[in-house]
Amino acid sequence: MGAILVISVILAILQSILFWNKDTGISVLIFTTACVLYLIYILNKNKKIVNKKALILLIPIILLSSTYFIFNNMLFKILNVVVIVALGIAMCVYLCKPKLKCPDFLKKVGCVIGGMFESVSDVIDCLKIPEKKRDHESLEKLKKIGKALLITIPIILVVLLLLMSADQVFENLFDKIFINLGDILSINGIIKLLSRLAVILITFLLCGGFIINLVEDNTLFTKEDEDIKVSVKLENLTINMILTVLNIIYLIFSIIQITNLFMHTSNNPNFDYSSYARQGFFQLMFVSFINFIILIVANVNKAEKTKSQKVYNKIMSLLIVVFTIIIIISAIFRMNLYQEAYGYTYLRIFVDFILITEGLISIPIIISLLGKKIDLLKTSIIITSFMYVLLNFMNIDNFIAEKNIDRYFNNPENSNFDVSYLCKLGTDATAQMTRLLNVKDENIVRRTQNYLYNQKQNIELNKMDWQEYNISKKQAEEILEKQNIEINYYYE
Repeated sequence: MGAILVISVILAILQSILFWNKDTGISVLIFTTACVLYLIYILNKNKKIVNKKALILLIPIILLSSTYFIFNNMLFKILNVVVIVALGIAMCVYLCKPKLKCPDFLKKVGCVIGGMFESVSDVIDCLKIPEKKRDHESLEKLKKIGKALLITIPIILVVLLLLMSADQVFENLFDKIFINLGDILSINGIIKLLSRLAVILITFLLCGGFIINLVEDNTLFTKEDEDIKVSVKLENLTINMILTVLNIIYLIFSIIQITNLFMHTSNNPNFDYSSYARQGFFQLMFVSFINFIILIVANVNKAEKTKSQKVYNKIMSLLIVVFTIIIIISAIFRMNLYQEAYGYTYLRIFVDFILITEGLISIPIIISLLGKKIDLLKTSIIITSFMYVLLNFMNIDNFIAEKNIDRYFNNPENSNFDVSYLCKLGTDATAQMTRLLNVKDENIVRRTQNYLYNQKQNIELNKMDWQEYNISKKQAEEILEKQNIEINYYYE
């Protein structure tokens, strides 16, 4: 217990040094690394690690933490906090409880979070001084220390003031200390100090509670209870009818996709292929979601089945997966055509990644339906984590700027070029945006100049401390130093 409390104090102080009144940067990587090392050390010391394979989740955790150091994307800065914490909790659950089905896994995740707050009281109990130690002798020692401080402090202050008045160099040295002390003792300084101490205390309690919840046998997370059994009981006729009718509909849809979309053929001479192709990708994405839900329901259905019913159900489920893959390909194809016509945005790229992720998850589902035992939950977590990390490391701001600017240079008369959207991107896009400074369109040049000027001013006004160090900001600073950019106000 002592080690848990000591390391929790260290982490609480470390987070204050790294994050208090600071922007995120290399600090996130340092703090996350310290947390996971502490976590693994304590769990291993208490012999709670029963599944070392779960440590594979350290890879996405560390990689996502490093994005705060490499890139400067505000959206991912917010999203990654949630994802890193979620992956950390998932890793803890699988380290301690490897064989969990989806309902049990979700319950244990809830126990990790709820048990952390439950165990805060255990941390507080550990800090209380036992009654037997609260004797008269201890109180006398505290009184002696108090008296010594009351006598020593005034003498020290008088001596310091006399020496400061006697020597200019000595005065300059201690002037800064007294100025800082004055700031601290001001009303605002006291409020800031108390706020910072409160955050340190809360962090300490939560860190200690989190670990105690994992290692102590009497807590909500570790005590054994009955597994949650989720089952659906629907008539086999109902399930098979749903699967059969959907497969017929998807078969017709797939034939239309192959003939009209992929093969680009139609008997109608007035058929507008471009308009036809550039629509429906969001609807198709939601249809693929629905299919996955239906597959889950079909496979957890506990109604009694004959051998022929099981075979039929499996065949229909496999066909659903195949048609889902065709739907996913169709949606991606349509989205790519839309991007070629109207450019790239966050939402459009996210749709692509979601659809590709669904396609990859379809592979283990097919393997499972063919009779191979596979943990679909763990596999899905790994695939989703991999795709999310890949999305972070594609440098999405730079990608969007590069692709849209390339489209503009390929066709400068393209009215779909949205320079206003590009001017909302962060420093990750700075290098690409400088390409627009020499185009013929004065509107684009002015907007780009204002964008780069504002970035330059922001970087100069907010110099990075070591905790905030970020490669993207540093590279943008070096690029902008070489550019002679002035504000060029433009009003539409």
